[in-house]
Amino acid sequence: LAGMNIAASPELAAAVTNAGGLGVFGGVMYTPKIFRAKLQELKDHLVDKNAPFGVDLLLPQVGGSARKTNYDYTHGDLTALVDITIEMGAKLFVSAVGVPPPEVVEKLHKAGIPIMNMIGSPNHVEKALAA
Repeated sequence: LAGMNIAASPELAAAVTNAGGLGVFGGVMYTPKIFRAKLQELKDHLVDKNAPFGVDLLLPQVGGSARKTNYDYTHGDLTALVDITIEMGAKLFVSAVGVPPPEVVEKLHKAGIPIMNMIGSPNHVEKALAA
């Protein structure tokens, strides 16, 4: 299940996991406090409290050579959101609209969390693979 943010609630992500899939919660535009609460809500709805779930964040490149229209959907809280993802026990991290920075990839991999990158164009494959 793709994050789909507003369309995919913590309950829906939990239902997918409970049905044998891998529910992924879209954590776009949440403060760290609300993000943690939403992940706890997801976990509260899991039948098996150790069942896997994932987190999806929008991570477009901002600053530097990025398009000026790119937006930081994490509001500068990416490190905190990643730390919460790890602390709450996510088993998959999904990055949409961009590739996670190297330090995020390293931190997630050290925690044993694989990263999936959703890409919108074949032109983005090389950058995603390099991450």
